[in-house]
Amino acid sequence: MNLHLFLASLAATLSLGIAAQASPAKVACVGDSITFGSGLKPGEARYPQVLATLMGPDFDVRGFGNPGKTAGDYPGQAGRWYGSTREHKQALDFKADIYICNLGINDTGRWWNPELFSKGYEALLQAWKNANPKARFFAWGLLGPDYRGPLNKKAFPGNCYPDVRKYAGSDNGSAANRPEAEKLIAAVARKYKVSLFDALHPLSDHPEWYVDGLHPTEQGARRIAEITFAKLAKSLKIKQPVPRLEPGTGNVIINNPGNSGILLDGWKLTDGSNTLIFENSTVIHPKDRLIIAIGPETQKDPTRPLQIKSAKSPAAFRLIPAKKY
Repeated sequence: MNLHLFLASLAATLSLGIAAQASPAKVACVGDSITFGSGLKPGEARYPQVLATLMGPDFDVRGFGNPGKTAGDYPGQAGRWYGSTREHKQALDFKADIYICNLGINDTGRWWNPELFSKGYEALLQAWKNANPKARFFAWGLLGPDYRGPLNKKAFPGNCYPDVRKYAGSDNGSAANRPEAEKLIAAVARKYKVSLFDALHPLSDHPEWYVDGLHPTEQGARRIAEITFAKLAKSLKIKQPVPRLEPGTGNVIINNPGNSGILLDGWKLTDGSNTLIFENSTVIHPKDRLIIAIGPETQKDPTRPLQIKSAKSPAAFRLIPAKKY
């Protein structure tokens, strides 16, 4: 072989090798029992596991949840501060590119102290920043719902228990402190450039997604992962597979042929006269599909079967991409 050709071939091989060794971006899900997966049975997917599937092979997503842990360090509550846990040290050693924080629910009990809450939350953020100065931070700005409370009486965030469901006897007084906790999270977020998202409203009318009123079922964990993925996809401008539209029988089907999730928010399904604009963190999982029925009205709730009002054939529909986030 000609020496020049050999050297060119060797350089190309080395270049390919370097490209192949590019590491996935690291995502650390830090938090309490919801991140840990308390209440889920063995084999049922925790929200970080579902998020890992949605993010795809370009991301290394790991869960660092510890039940009962708080953002603040309170007197008489030794060991509850997340910063004192093994999981916190593991998350630091991971040196994540992205930290997603779900902390605050356990802070709002009888030991609530606004000053210590802010101090502890800031200490955690500073520690993660020290671990990777280039890391980006995301957090639950509105905390997940708490359906605990006496039967037939309103419980945070204003829902009532059906008679057929049994939950804990009270919310432990935590509901009253949540608004203040969320305001303090927002204040700390501004200081540390944390992107906040709403973990409350997308889940606040689905008590059936909770094992005991506070900890999500597998379906609830799946929805939390979708909400999180929607925030990351928009904020990080994540490259996603191209959805594939197929006409069905009395419906249209949107397939995800890729190995990561697709966020449809902002996309439009239209027959030229009738249009369904996807919203509310509508996500198609890898190798999965979304079926939209063609019927007498439009259904916009992505947690229920979608339906668009039209008298036209499924073949008349087009899928229009959303504008870039």
